[in-house]
Amino acid sequence: MGLLKRRAPAPTVARDLNDSERKRAITLWRLTALPREEFDATYGEMLARYRRRVADGRGPEWATVWDRALACATAALKVRQARIVPRFAPAEDAARLAEAMSFALAACVFAERFAPVLGRARAEGWSALTGDAPSAAVLEDVPVADVFGALLLARLTGDAGLAWLGQQPEALRAVAAYFGPGPSELRELADEGASRIGEPLARCRAGTTAPGLPPASCPASPSDTSPASVREDEESGGGDGARDGAEADQAPVVADAEPAAEATATAGGSEGEGEVREKGPAVVGGEGKGWEWINWVRQGLFDGGIAANAEDGWLHRIGGEAFVMVPEGFDAFAAAGSEESKNVRNRVTRLGRHRLRVWRGRKADEFRAHLEDGRKAKGMVFPGELFWDEDAPPLSKSVLDRRNG
Repeated sequence: MGLLKRRAPAPTVARDLNDSERKRAITLWRLTALPREEFDATYGEMLARYRRRVADGRGPEWATVWDRALACATAALKVRQARIVPRFAPAEDAARLAEAMSFALAACVFAERFAPVLGRARAEGWSALTGDAPSAAVLEDVPVADVFGALLLARLTGDAGLAWLGQQPEALRAVAAYFGPGPSELRELADEGASRIGEPLARCRAGTTAPGLPPASCPASPSDTSPASVREDEESGGGDGARDGAEADQAPVVADAEPAAEATATAGGSEGEGEVREKGPAVVGGEGKGWEWINWVRQGLFDGGIAANAEDGWLHRIGGEAFVMVPEGFDAFAAAGSEESKNVRNRVTRLGRHRLRVWRGRKADEFRAHLEDGRKAKGMVFPGELFWDEDAPPLSKSVLDRRNG
């Protein structure tokens, strides 16, 4: 897939969304590596279909369901960036499936969030599975089967999106698991993202989801004991930077603070993402020098071996993201082993977990920054949650160069 300069969203998105909604759709786009045309044909068509389905509904639930679904999908994709799905998949399979799994996650979140509204909607001669809701539709106080979300996904994802998922059996299995009675990796990501923004969803896989209330037969939904307030990217003036162009002067800032994420141990203590060391943060990713370097940084931040925002240091927290000076950040790791610094950087780059920018039609992974200690530096930008689960370093006064060209 080629990378393009940022332009205004294509008509697929613009046709049904207002200015504020388009900005939020762009925020979601920044969490993917898709060219604009591919995003519009898949995510964009899906967003538009869901928006049209409830556009004429009357009442607060109709008015807020799309916004809440998009917020939850965005939060889930932020969590997804630091994870391998399927868990423990070989590196080559994880890279091949990365974008399809992200789209599957967003599709599941939208379908599940819309199900409690559309599943209760009633109007004469109309069905939520066959047409857009009329203004006369009313919401009845009835339970909605969880599987109704799967039906919505099949109806509202769009032809291009369904064709994409249909080409990846692993993605289809992940979607089926999401709405099934057993465990689901995608559902775990969705739940963590929702808890981070204070939008946990009560569900019961064995029965039904009651509108607005936890099912009596199910345990309470997981929730973050101190959910962080997430500022919209358009308010913070930042974003991924992966598709600069008309917005090339904006630094890739996601948020001012990253919420805490509690690590959980894997059954049997097998290696890989989600494993918890006796002393240290959760081990993320898979095997290889790229993930080894990432986990080395995570461990160093945990035990104090690596200081963030230090004078003359190589790691800085800028706008909620991790700015790693190059080659210093890779030199430090290489000095402790036998691997050459440039080889380590190449392995990390192949993982695709870093931010990208496009300048004059060419992609680049280096950003310029003015550091708090007065230095001007070049470095790579990574999502903050890739390096810290909790107790994130304080925000540095360093700033990314607005030109970055």
